[in-house]
Amino acid sequence: MILTEREEKKNDRINAGLKELYDEYTSGFLSVWADAFGETAPCRMNEFGIIDTHRYRAENGILFIGRETNGWDDSAYEEGCLFRSWLCDISRNGIQGRGHISRHPNMWYNIGRWALLLQSGGTSPDDLAYQKAEAIDALGTIAFTNINKVRGKNKSGREYRKLADSDIAKELIRKEAAIMNPKIIVACGTWQEAASALSDYSGRLICMNHPGARKSPAVMIRELQAQLR
Repeated sequence: MILTEREEKKNDRINAGLKELYDEYTSGFLSVWADAFGETAPCRMNEFGIIDTHRYRAENGILFIGRETNGWDDSAYEEGCLFRSWLCDISRNGIQGRGHISRHPNMWYNIGRWALLLQSGGTSPDDLAYQKAEAIDALGTIAFTNINKVRGKNKSGREYRKLADSDIAKELIRKEAAIMNPKIIVACGTWQEAASALSDYSGRLICMNHPGARKSPAVMIRELQAQLR
């Protein structure tokens, strides 16, 4: 997949717009996060958006909305190790030797498989369910954000729900979607939050389970496929 220089510059502008958005909302969001989680917030929010600006086709863009990222400590924020560049590196170089994600990769395999289905539609669910390297590679062709822009617990609970129900969390999702203007949004176990925040969204909003759900990859692919008919 080769983009034109104009397409890549558009992607860069989108991510730059998101960076400005996060800078504007950092103080308010961290305050709400600290109240919801009962902890001192780190120095900044995480940053999301177009994963690989050299591969994302904005005119047919797909945005995945997840809940929250686990295992992100304060030193990662201080050192500028943020989600967008982290996932871009994984999409280009794989997950081998990457600690927790290499031991529990199913969530990312599933998101990549869903992206492949949305972009092509021709592969059978049973064949797609076994694709791993292709699925990880496909992560570089999507945009991604979380409802919780900082970090969560091992399991989403009352802290996450309190944050997700806040005005600022909903406003950020709405503004992120406006900046990226994706053709398709996939709510990954976040349907209630996404539908509430994106009532004016004119594209296709798809409801899926959390990609780490205890369902077979083929079953979840068929569930996605059914929503495309």
